Amino acid sequence: MFFLGLLTLCGTAQAKVNIGDDGCLYCHRMKGLMTVEVGKEGEKKIVDCSINDAKYMHSVHRNIHCTECHTKAVSYPHDRAKVREVNCAAKCHVIDPATKRPFSHAKVYETWKESAHGKNYDKAPDIYPSCQYCHTNRLLVDIKKFETLEGSFDRCYACHNDEKWSADRLAHMASRMDIPDIRNGYVFQFIKTRRDGWEIVELCASCHENEKLMEQAIEIEGIHNKYKIKRILDAVPSYQKTMHSKMLYLDRSDLRAADCLDCHTKKGSDYHDIFPKEDPRASTNPKHIQVTCGRSTECHPLAPKYNMKNFAETKWVHVDPVLGESLGQTIVWIVEEAMFWIAACVILFAAVVVILDTLKYIRRQ
Repeated sequence: MFFLGLLTLCGTAQAKVNIGDDGCLYCHRMKGLMTVEVGKEGEKKIVDCSINDAKYMHSVHRNIHCTECHTKAVSYPHDRAKVREVNCAAKCHVIDPATKRPFSHAKVYETWKESAHGKNYDKAPDIYPSCQYCHTNRLLVDIKKFETLEGSFDRCYACHNDEKWSADRLAHMASRMDIPDIRNGYVFQFIKTRRDGWEIVELCASCHENEKLMEQAIEIEGIHNKYKIKRILDAVPSYQKTMHSKMLYLDRSDLRAADCLDCHTKKGSDYHDIFPKEDPRASTNPKHIQVTCGRSTECHPLAPKYNMKNFAETKWVHVDPVLGESLGQTIVWIVEEAMFWIAACVILFAAVVVILDTLKYIRRQ
């Protein structure tokens, strides 16, 4: 009877959280499941290995067993270094209803593998961002997106009568697809990712404003041109000076303001095709830059229409002028510096006059 009761409890627990065949959550769902990990320099730290089963069951990966991604978790105790190795291009045991074949992120993964982020990832996985660095699963999706698509949901249910499946798929798509957002009588069509523009900038800046990290990447990629190095190191502060950044800073919900993905990926792409501007595939390459700047009616539509190459020249759009790189940039740099010091001297002179006048007034009293 004791063993029968124990089996019943285990069966109830499995039914409750829908644990897969691999049974990983039998242990990892326990709160306080900790392990001690030794770092490269011998330092020890405690790592929490527990998984919130409620969040897992509401994530986009809830129908996928743990070992489908963590393929090297075949023994116990686990080798943490091997368990962490996850290939997001692996075929899932979830059937794509469109193709009737196992779903896979292989196409997106291959794009990332060739991009500026993925081409050297195997050489330095601690420096370049992996899939998991950018793709963090949120528990909730913005309810406004569902309100906007409420009518569309009803039409989908007319044919897809399995409402549970439809709601799941629609929730996944609604967090990514273009959804009209109407404000002040004007329709914005720019909702394209789960993150808003400011969150995207913060995500990109988390690496690109880290000077030590970027210097390591520059060394790995063998970049020696001092002007190109300066552009890379100044990418975030130079963006922060642009009108694009100021529009987001003033109103992070302003969908017209360009974030990093608006300029550094091609229109209609999967948002992973980020290449150096010298690469002919790059959206910032001179032969594509006009289309990039005029990619929608809410940006600069006249750029491609009137062949405005000078307007869309990349070294003036994003990067601060660099002394010595070219005659034009040198002149702009000199003018900028001169204006700064002229303004500083005027303010300093005004401050000295006020201080002297105040001292004179005090002496008279």
